[in-house]
Amino acid sequence: MSRWERRVSMPDGSMASYEQHSGAKYIKLVVSPITQSILPDVSIEALGYNGATPGPLIVVNQGEWVILEVENRSEEPTSLHVHGLTKPNEQDGIPQIEPSPPIKPGHSLTYQFQAWQAGTFFYHAADPLQVNLGLIGGFIVLPSEAFYSRPFVPDHDYTLILQEWQLEQNEIGQVSPGLYRPNRYGLQPNFFTINGKCFPATSPLYTHYGNRLRVRFINKSNDAHTMHIHGHDFQVVSVNGFTRKGWMDDTINIASGQRFDIEFHASNPGVWPINGTKTFHQTNNGVSPGGMMTRLIYLERLMSAVDRPTGR
Repeated sequence: MSRWERRVSMPDGSMASYEQHSGAKYIKLVVSPITQSILPDVSIEALGYNGATPGPLIVVNQGEWVILEVENRSEEPTSLHVHGLTKPNEQDGIPQIEPSPPIKPGHSLTYQFQAWQAGTFFYHAADPLQVNLGLIGGFIVLPSEAFYSRPFVPDHDYTLILQEWQLEQNEIGQVSPGLYRPNRYGLQPNFFTINGKCFPATSPLYTHYGNRLRVRFINKSNDAHTMHIHGHDFQVVSVNGFTRKGWMDDTINIASGQRFDIEFHASNPGVWPINGTKTFHQTNNGVSPGGMMTRLIYLERLMSAVDRPTGR
């Protein structure tokens, strides 16, 4: 495991497990119906990989061969496409067009390819309506040691996957607890998630003062999402897996299918919002605060709160 690989994670720590098969990295993904809590009292009947949406974060190194076995335990055919990563035609996973077969219910299919490009990618079902029901996950290819022998490897490398859901609710401006089946067309989304959770159930990003952070935003939803980090300017270092010389910004617009990697120093202690800036996207069906929002938390702030003496 490379020194960078050890620092890549989802904020909640979930990662894909893998085995080494003949020098290749083997990962198994199981497609199945799932029930997932997006808020403490709101759950969805979705489709997921390995029991969750998004599925487990896959991290490989540039040049590695990847073996992805996909087992279909759902009631409809599916397939797997790694978005943005160039592969042989029969391994691309779009059976409606390419010579790559669908995976029928109760069957499995194995994809094999070399991760020759470095960057932020994601995997998803070829059927866009299955993506709307949750079949998506992050796929990160870290640059080879020779490539990143520059002075910087991030202290934390976080992936944030942006999703949206259309759930039947009695009226805008309230959240009715219960279990809901998302509308697979998702034309009028009213719940917005980061890594499968709405605020305040989202997992924070933790850091120490002085750390260098990389944050990877991934969007495959119907809408573009403008993301903002309070209290910090950042440098855009990669767009869609292509390294950029970088420009400074504080808000980025991420269209459907795009991936933005940003980097910044943790230089402003506190507890800071990270949020989509579209106003309705900051709510849970109109109830604010909510939606596409999480927090950047300096651990020194938490420690100072715990250690602060009481009394006069």
